[in-house]
Amino acid sequence: MKTFVYWFALIFGILECTARRHHGSENDKLPVTLYYESLCPYCMAFVTEQLSPSMVHQDRLPYTELTLVPYGNAKKNSAGNVTCQHGVNECELNAWHACILEHHNISESLKLIACMMRGHKIRLDICANRYSIDVTAVKDCKMSRSLDDILEKYAEASDKVTYKGVPAITFDNVYDEDEQDNTSDNFDTVFCAKYEAKFNKKLQSCL
Repeated sequence: MKTFVYWFALIFGILECTARRHHGSENDKLPVTLYYESLCPYCMAFVTEQLSPSMVHQDRLPYTELTLVPYGNAKKNSAGNVTCQHGVNECELNAWHACILEHHNISESLKLIACMMRGHKIRLDICANRYSIDVTAVKDCKMSRSLDDILEKYAEASDKVTYKGVPAITFDNVYDEDEQDNTSDNFDTVFCAKYEAKFNKKLQSCL
């Protein structure tokens, strides 16, 4: 009986370690923050062609503490009114993204936002139906609050980082201007290298 218990404990321990190795732990998440704006062509390309494929298709999201900041190069005047680089439509879309982020986890948020950024207009219902996500709270958020109020915390977050343009990507809360071009063009490769350097562990499918 003791032998059985010993082998059971040993096998369970091996399985538990294997699960932890493949799925990561709370301490093995690399902080990544994206500062962006909804109608910036470069931001749209980065989210749909680099970030989303890496996080979703390459399954990096379980190993990432991902933060999205939909504000970019917007400005706030002394009265607290926000104006966006690509006009009123961009401010509206930024606010929709902000409401998505407030009411959904990062996995659902990224799916919805990447889907919306494949077009130049509000397509929340189309994207919500595609992924079977209830966006009632998102709509309530957008309709019940002012645009300036919704975007306030993203304005404050953006003001803390000095970036020259968007998309602006930080790893471990560090912004490096010299790395931006390579990161925006080869995000998954850079992410893999940063992750391995921080945790001394290579993720599956990383080259």
